[in-house]
Amino acid sequence: MNTKLLAKRTFIQASTAALVVLLVWALVHSGKIVLTLFGGMLIAVLFRGSANWLGKKTNVSTKIWLPVTIIAPFLLLGLFFGYTAPKVAAQASELTDRLPQAVDYIQEQISDLHWTDQLNDNVKDLSSYDPKVSTIVNAVSGFFYSAINGIGNFIFALFLGLFLAVNPKGYINGAVTLVPPIHRQRVREVLNGCGSALTGWFVAKIASMILVGILTTGGLWALGVDLALILGIIAALLSFIPNLGPIIGFIPAAMISVMSGVDALLYVTSLYVAVQAVESYVLTPVLQAEIADLPPALTLFAQVTLGGMVGLTGILLAAPLMVTLMVIVRMWYVEDLLEAKTAKGAS
Repeated sequence: MNTKLLAKRTFIQASTAALVVLLVWALVHSGKIVLTLFGGMLIAVLFRGSANWLGKKTNVSTKIWLPVTIIAPFLLLGLFFGYTAPKVAAQASELTDRLPQAVDYIQEQISDLHWTDQLNDNVKDLSSYDPKVSTIVNAVSGFFYSAINGIGNFIFALFLGLFLAVNPKGYINGAVTLVPPIHRQRVREVLNGCGSALTGWFVAKIASMILVGILTTGGLWALGVDLALILGIIAALLSFIPNLGPIIGFIPAAMISVMSGVDALLYVTSLYVAVQAVESYVLTPVLQAEIADLPPALTLFAQVTLGGMVGLTGILLAAPLMVTLMVIVRMWYVEDLLEAKTAKGAS
């Protein structure tokens, strides 16, 4: 066997194994820190990738477009919330007041069913038998704690992303110098591939979130459902999370609509299903060139695993992390190792 080819194959196998082991160790021992750093990289990729795309389309320097891509999202969000802030705040406050009422209403309706009494007795017995089961009651408070903690992590990731976006080459060159010279070009190509994939995924996801928000808000308003604006914003934000996000976003709308009757609940359910169908079968094919083909089962497994390890941050970043890992596996393992070995055997 060619000595150069053997050295290349050995390096790929060893580095891939080391990367996997290092990632697993880091997630187990410092999962939130690692994912926060990854979130900063993701923000940097969005800003820098958007500036590069605009630079190519307009033949204007990326350095000129970079401040625009950084300032424009905050400006647009500021204008949107500045215009809708009073209504959003009022609806958010009303939603907070009405959700407990909806819970009480649902409990009253369920209590009319005879078999639920036995179920409640069994749950109480199980809670008294195993204290761990009773901790489920504290899930809501834990969620809010995770949300507050997540805000702090997001602020840190945002500033990290800004620093990385301003001078990405310096950090990339520093990372590449840690690799043997013979492999540096390929490592640079893999990093660029990860950046391109993440940029396309992020832009497509933002477009999807905007569409979901508009369709949901408009549909709820047409159905005469109260709090349409805040429910649409919740649906848009949670659609960032594949698989789980749309289901979580549907829950408050279902709880509000069920108080108006079963018919209203059915209409709202049909609306959310229709919005997801449009997002999945209309928008996704249009943006397919920009969206990494993430297997739903693999994404769900990553969400459950990372969610159990680090909480809400893991659920939010599971999908982009899988995009990155799939690019690394495809370019570094499949193309450089398996396909190279097949081509060598064929020749």
